[in-house]
Amino acid sequence: MLETDYYLNYVGPTLVQVMLDNVDITDKIIPVYGENRNWCGCLWTYKEVFGKDSQGQHFRCDFKGDDGKEHWFHGYIHDINQYMNPPLTK
Repeated sequence: MLETDYYLNYVGPTLVQVMLDNVDITDKIIPVYGENRNWCGCLWTYKEVFGKDSQGQHFRCDFKGDDGKEHWFHGYIHDINQYMNPPLTK
């Protein structure tokens, strides 16, 4: 993980669900997203977020903003050692 001001001062929407190859792993990801909803102020590798066996898998993260808007992003894990760079939304 890399600490970064980019996420440190960010407060994102509420994490609703995280799917990894059609398996709900939301409870595992909540601590990484953090109480302040800012990825704990860090950039994380796919391995740190999804685990060492996640290479070659698809993921989807769903959020709901305080204004009721739904947000999501998804991807495919080519290399578990790459940093995941989630978008900043409110």
